[in-house]
Amino acid sequence: MIKLSNLSRQFRRGQTTVTALHGVDLTIDSGEFVALVGPSGSGKSTLLNLLGGLDRPTAGELSFNGLPLHNADEKTLTAHRRQRIGFIFQSFNLLPRLTAQENVSVPLMLAGVPRAERQQRARAMLENVGLGHRLDHYPTELSGGEQQRVAIARALIHQPALLLADEPTGNLDSTTGQTIMHLLQRLNEEQGVTLIVVTHDEEVAAYAGRTVKLRDGQIVEVVENVAGQRPLPTTPPAKAKAGQLTLRDMVLAAGRNLGRRRVRNFLTAAGVLIGIVTLVAMVSFGVGVQREVQRNFEMVGLENIFVSPGLPQRDDFDPFAPPGLPETPLTPQLVAELQALPNVVAVSPALSLPPAVDLTLTHGETAVPVRVPSGGTNPFTFGPPARSDMLAGQPPSELGGGTLLVSGLADQLLTPGETYTDLIGRPVNLTVTLPRGESTTIGSQIVGVRDGFARRSIDLGIAERTEIVTWWFDEPDRLQTQGYDQLVVQASSLTAVPAIADYLTEQGLQAQSLEAILELANQVLSLLQALLGSVGGLALLVAALGVANTMMMAIYERTREIGVLKALGASSGQIRLMFTIEAALIGLIGGFFGLIFGTLLGRLVDWIAQQYLINEGVTGVGTLSIVPLWLAVGALVFAALVGLLAGLYPAARAARLDPVTALRHE
Repeated sequence: MIKLSNLSRQFRRGQTTVTALHGVDLTIDSGEFVALVGPSGSGKSTLLNLLGGLDRPTAGELSFNGLPLHNADEKTLTAHRRQRIGFIFQSFNLLPRLTAQENVSVPLMLAGVPRAERQQRARAMLENVGLGHRLDHYPTELSGGEQQRVAIARALIHQPALLLADEPTGNLDSTTGQTIMHLLQRLNEEQGVTLIVVTHDEEVAAYAGRTVKLRDGQIVEVVENVAGQRPLPTTPPAKAKAGQLTLRDMVLAAGRNLGRRRVRNFLTAAGVLIGIVTLVAMVSFGVGVQREVQRNFEMVGLENIFVSPGLPQRDDFDPFAPPGLPETPLTPQLVAELQALPNVVAVSPALSLPPAVDLTLTHGETAVPVRVPSGGTNPFTFGPPARSDMLAGQPPSELGGGTLLVSGLADQLLTPGETYTDLIGRPVNLTVTLPRGESTTIGSQIVGVRDGFARRSIDLGIAERTEIVTWWFDEPDRLQTQGYDQLVVQASSLTAVPAIADYLTEQGLQAQSLEAILELANQVLSLLQALLGSVGGLALLVAALGVANTMMMAIYERTREIGVLKALGASSGQIRLMFTIEAALIGLIGGFFGLIFGTLLGRLVDWIAQQYLINEGVTGVGTLSIVPLWLAVGALVFAALVGLLAGLYPAARAARLDPVTALRHE
């Protein structure tokens, strides 16, 4: 039973109060067919909206089967529409992107009915209204009468207790209108559903068992129509099961909605794509470089300790004063002492040559200008250590002598039929020339050949370096007074490193373990990754504005659709979530393709960098662009999060739309 007691509804239009309904009293029994008749502005549609839970009265009481609707909250009204009410609109209000079968199944989708079941029930309902042959047709492919029959099937699919029809024949010709009214009358008789029709057509009202006439918001007459009356049903119609719209259906609906404006949504997703491409490409280089540094440190050995001489303590600072001798030089005697320490495996001294040194290597009749790395025998180099790319022989020993050639230079010294192995042990002369023209010749021998494209690069053992430096500075006792530039002390294990480092510090030396250097390098590289990633973050910020703008446009275009969904039982929270998911999908799609293109861009730049390094004689460098799983997943999640956050405000706007106002939107 529906009971209205002193029901009133007023609206504010600017400074004016408009009364749509005033003091309405009415009772409608279950299973009745009632027509609300009156001129425009009489309050018919307002009363229909109140009965359907789309609106609330200003005063008075309204109950439906004992449920007070006049003071019900939004959740109760939403459940009332979803479970008990079926709407038939004058303009049909079918969703344009759905087929007839999909339109009819929308109320079941909102109620959480499984997909297979709702498709079966929608097919049966369409067959019941004579449209079993039009299941897969879209609204634009149907006539007006067919669209109205689809709307009727949609209104009945969830077995409502009350069917509300607002001018159901208003947009139809007379013949089609009669067909629709016969159909509604038959459904009312067969299914026992309470039917309330709003109309201004007396012929339509004649189908009802009772006609309620309204004028100026009040009931002026109630007419019993004997021709339309029939016995009321003894059993009420079946009630629809309570349920909720599933997340799966929300995602599928969001994906379908994104297909409406493909070009616009693609361009919006492209903004996210550019941001993710920048983010992935730059961060992947940070990851690659960090791993390459880690690999080099591990290959050299984290048990190494780098030792520098202790500097003299000075009370004053004079930038023009000579540096003076180190307080604790790294002399050969100190090297011998350190080698005798327990848990010390080896001590490798490093001695740099003067930057202006001019060297010529002579092998037989061939003389080639050469250059020597400044770091001496320091085993830490960018890329794999020298031992990993040896083609013949061995590098110079820690304290021994010898000349190490790169393959590009060794090729110039080979005669036809010789190999790199044939060069090992052969004597060579190194001519050192001062800037003022004086020169000396130092004897050496080839001890190894390593891989490399450089044509003038060699490495010298500590013996040759010592001889060159003492002659260059004319200081025969230079190692005893100033010592080596650096020592690399190799401990027997990582656990022995702290004790050895403490001992070196006590001797007035500067000691730093490779593990500490690696930790510092990782901190620097992590900061670099953050800085590189922020560039992509700025691009994503701009993309977020595009997503928000797209969603606002979508809400404006789909305002009536939002009203229809709310009339069919969608809650404000579900509307909000649906639009939020759409925005997140835009971000996710852009992130997915951005991840692919960002990875490809990183690999392309990595290939170009590798070719450049090879041409410069640097070989053995690993992959510099690496996209780990955490970066791939993080990029996708971040892209979806950008879209989601950008869609929160538009989704909230959609959720706040008044269903009555939304249904009137053109």
